[in-house]
Amino acid sequence: MGWTHLRELSSSIDPEALRRALDWARERYQTCDVCATDCGVNRHAGELGHCGLGVQGRVYKEYLHLGEERTLLPSHAVYLSGCNLRCVFCSDWDAVIHPDRHGALLSPEALAERISVRRAEGARNVNFVGGLPDVNVLYILETLAHCPEDTHVVWNTNLWTTPEAIERLTGVVGTWLVDLKFGANECARRLAGVDDYTERLHGLLPRAAQTGALLVRHLLMPGHLECCTRPSLEWLRANTPEATINLMTGYHPFALKGSKGPMSGPLATEELKQSLEAFDSIGFSNAMIDGQLV
Repeated sequence: MGWTHLRELSSSIDPEALRRALDWARERYQTCDVCATDCGVNRHAGELGHCGLGVQGRVYKEYLHLGEERTLLPSHAVYLSGCNLRCVFCSDWDAVIHPDRHGALLSPEALAERISVRRAEGARNVNFVGGLPDVNVLYILETLAHCPEDTHVVWNTNLWTTPEAIERLTGVVGTWLVDLKFGANECARRLAGVDDYTERLHGLLPRAAQTGALLVRHLLMPGHLECCTRPSLEWLRANTPEATINLMTGYHPFALKGSKGPMSGPLATEELKQSLEAFDSIGFSNAMIDGQLV
């Protein structure tokens, strides 16, 4: 599907697929396993798992986005609190760790109305981000039930999810916007607190590519060219050749600022040069650097 699909953004929501996805999410929240963390809590009864969320989503910001991937713009970015990873360099750490303290409790109807307003202002899609959409799946689906069928849904995700979730969202999600953060399990364990990262992501990315347009981001992290960047890019070229790959160079340490090690500061000029050379040499058919087509 690649760049042409991203440019046209022609997909719409299948009403029957949405109905099935809603039934699935409502049922799975009883012993929640909608993402890879598989907490098993009853969110309908107010039990909280790793993400710290119940049933209702919390919107902590939303706006008409004019940055990032140019093929998606203008994009209505909806930021939902809560996440299932604990990335030490996260830009929205408080909204991840304390989702109950961030955002407004908008009803699905109210958020759908806001989506309608942003669409009238020029939004070509609704881009669910956060935080993370995957842990807010029921709230999102309930919102989409009040949106027009020709709404293009962008699922902005770390893809720390399950094959079943991807299957259930087929016909609802038009574009998978995925962060492939790590190329080595040790880095994922140390920096995000999860095990078996590469096996899961490598299994799920081709599945996502079969169900909608796939746009994969990879953030250059200082000191991670050989362990994360090069293996990630080579794997993507070999296994998801139809995907659009966005290499992101704007790393910021956030909470790591002032700590020890290469990730406490910006990317070194020489490592950036080597990373860009590696990206160019791999030869992606659909390539971006910091959201700009190359």
